[in-house]
Amino acid sequence: MPRWFWLLAALALTAPFWDLGHPLLEVDDARYAQIPREMALGGDWATPRLNGLEYIEKPPLWYWLCAASYKAFGVGEAAARLPLALIALLSLLGTAWLGSWLYDPRRGWTAAVLLGSSLLFFGLSHCITPDSGLTVWLLWCTAFLLRALLRPEDAGWAAPAAWACAALAFLSKGLVGLVFPAAWASLALLDGELRPRLRALLRPAGPLVFLLITAPWFLLMEKRHPGFLRFFFYEHHVLRVATQKFVRDQPGFVFLLVLPAAFLPWTPAAAAALARVRPDWRRGDKRAAALAAWVVLVTAFFSKSHSKLITYILPVFPHLALLAAGSLEEKPPWARRLAQGLAALLVFAAAVATPASHFIPGGALPFTGATALAAVVLALLAAALWCWSRGWQPLAAGCAAGLLAGALGLFAARAAGPAVSARDIAAEISSRRGRGDLVYTFSTYLQGLPFYTGQRVERMLYWKGELEYAARDERIQRERFGGTERLLALPLPDRRVFVACRRRDGAFVASRIPVEHVRFARSVGRWVLLEY
Repeated sequence: MPRWFWLLAALALTAPFWDLGHPLLEVDDARYAQIPREMALGGDWATPRLNGLEYIEKPPLWYWLCAASYKAFGVGEAAARLPLALIALLSLLGTAWLGSWLYDPRRGWTAAVLLGSSLLFFGLSHCITPDSGLTVWLLWCTAFLLRALLRPEDAGWAAPAAWACAALAFLSKGLVGLVFPAAWASLALLDGELRPRLRALLRPAGPLVFLLITAPWFLLMEKRHPGFLRFFFYEHHVLRVATQKFVRDQPGFVFLLVLPAAFLPWTPAAAAALARVRPDWRRGDKRAAALAAWVVLVTAFFSKSHSKLITYILPVFPHLALLAAGSLEEKPPWARRLAQGLAALLVFAAAVATPASHFIPGGALPFTGATALAAVVLALLAAALWCWSRGWQPLAAGCAAGLLAGALGLFAARAAGPAVSARDIAAEISSRRGRGDLVYTFSTYLQGLPFYTGQRVERMLYWKGELEYAARDERIQRERFGGTERLLALPLPDRRVFVACRRRDGAFVASRIPVEHVRFARSVGRWVLLEY
């Protein structure tokens, strides 16, 4: 492989480490940095806490990794994101390893470059969510499962390794860490050659490894918090998928739109690869069919689920990259036309992006910079698609466009800090806060406030959100939550209170208390800070 290829691979492998210290973004990025902070500082590594309250919706693996980073390097944005970058690196290396033995080394490393420069993967390698941890362990789990099925002589070590990775996926996000690999592996029952090899996956050593890794934390949590298992598995798995309890339902086709956009600039290559799966299967090549089955299985599950977030689709990206890596050179005419059509659409969107901001209510100034940056990103992606359609160094052009688009996104995250992060409003509070002063939020909760101020938000008014479990305790509900009556009780006689809210709620909050009691009021990004 030429030197320029290894340069691309080096860029893709190091990209997750770019600008680790950019501001924590609301909401998930800041939440999943704060919970490990409380774990590391509080010393309780069993029960996760957010803003001093129990937050037991998610398993603890990410919290343990991030808290360990804080212990080693101190609390900060870079320390929070370092484990995330290592997880992304492990995903890229896993993709390269799987592709190298399943196909050949060039295919594996090409797939790693494609994965690292795809839009959603790059973005989530810099924004903390549990989906990145789930993705890496599911990737390695499926890689070991394939190894055990396609090379039965290796099943003795590959099968237990698959169970161990499934356990880590389980500790990253719950049941899907086991359900997805089990459902995918069970498809081997349809193949007469592979069916007998499934027995190796069910040998006692594998399930025992799974239980040894997962059971201790769940049993400890049930002992500490009776009813935890029902809350975790029924309310946050069954009800999340089967009902609209969490108000995240969207049309079933949403991921069919999200996935092509999120996988740019490699979408046409992936489409061409998926079209080749059936002919390859008929020729007796089952490798592409196995990878495509994973993509279809995960996408179909989340499409049917009543809880949908864009980040949920990330686990299909490594497998999709392995498929797309085989279609960079061989591309049918319809795929070239698809790439050219997408390029034209992106160019059109880039051309109208900045002028369109002048028609947004409230004036163009807050939007012009962001839309101009978006226009550049769209133009870069369009150029990459055109190069792929014409066969002009498609790998180099696509990788350069994807990584540059990601770098511009990181620049935008810093430039738009007041609008996307609580860091600036937290700095304003810290500069004015005295000993014993309190912080409230109204109709929202800024996840980054405790991280940046070092002080918990004392009361969250008209909001429960992710702290629904803690709010079920009547004492906590009375002491830490509330409604308008808590505003009417301001100001307090012996201390100042800072109230943070969204801009649209600022006038309402201010109207609840006589104006002479307002000592300070300021807009900071999307929020308003009032001092009483």
